[in-house]
Amino acid sequence: MTEREKLYELFVKDLMSETSEEDKRCISKNFLLNEEQKNNYNLIKRFWLSYFPKIGENNIIEKTEKKLGFTYHQKYKSEKGFVFKMAATLLLIASLGLIGLYLLKTHQTNAAKITEYKSGPNEVKEITLSDGTKVWLNAASSLLTVEPFQKDTREVRLIGEGYFEVTHDPERPFIVKTLGLTTKVLGTHFNIVSYPGEKHQEISLFEGKVELIDEKNSRNNVIINPGEQAYFNCEKSNFLVKATELGLPAVWRNGMLHFYDEELNHIAITLERRFQTKILIKDEKVGKLRYTANFEGETLKKILELLNEAHEFEFYETENGIIIESL
Repeated sequence: MTEREKLYELFVKDLMSETSEEDKRCISKNFLLNEEQKNNYNLIKRFWLSYFPKIGENNIIEKTEKKLGFTYHQKYKSEKGFVFKMAATLLLIASLGLIGLYLLKTHQTNAAKITEYKSGPNEVKEITLSDGTKVWLNAASSLLTVEPFQKDTREVRLIGEGYFEVTHDPERPFIVKTLGLTTKVLGTHFNIVSYPGEKHQEISLFEGKVELIDEKNSRNNVIINPGEQAYFNCEKSNFLVKATELGLPAVWRNGMLHFYDEELNHIAITLERRFQTKILIKDEKVGKLRYTANFEGETLKKILELLNEAHEFEFYETENGIIIESL
């Protein structure tokens, strides 16, 4: 086993709290003496926790979900499960191309540095990258970059939601990496939604042209044009592209909520992030109700009342969140 492979294996064990005391000493003694390696490891760990947050044993909401028939986080206890988790982690680390590229390197050209931009639960953060590209991060989102951009491409990695106004540069494509998907542009305005745990990623194009490439199969790709919205199913690796009335770009930057022909299931996820309140939908039929709506400044209760003007469901608050069910 090479030193690099050993490092990955130890990192994986540590990320999953499987490290022995000997492993911990080995990591500290042999791998984290270098400040750059230490920074990269901490960066990987933060991204791992973004994808797989630790859940407390006595989580009240988890218990409530189980009573209502919802599935939360499963635990893997068998050796086979450990191997599966380990493989999944290695794939995650490998997919974080920007980290993998710079991990274990002792020298970086042109003083390039790995930078993580992060927005809080109720924060919208505006960023200007080294090439002049502007990025807005929606709540609870992260953007990983290596700047100044190197050689022939400009590459970043996004977790969460971001709106991009990319500076045009025909010699250097701008690439956004999300879980299992590559979004490639030259100069354009677009929005990407790619939060951990969601089955679909959503890309909305306002100006220019965007190519979407499945990282599992580069031949599985689509090109979308302004006024189109693409959905990528991470599990099935398929695309759905449809024309839509996008309106003003990324109105969430101004505190607005915009939904266009969206299922209540997806709307509830957005509302959870905005209001930091758990929302449980008990009935599949109710979850598939579709809405087109704009909200600005309304409370969560008022939004649910407006969505329910047709009286197709009822909702009530508990100490652990909001429950929605059929009448």
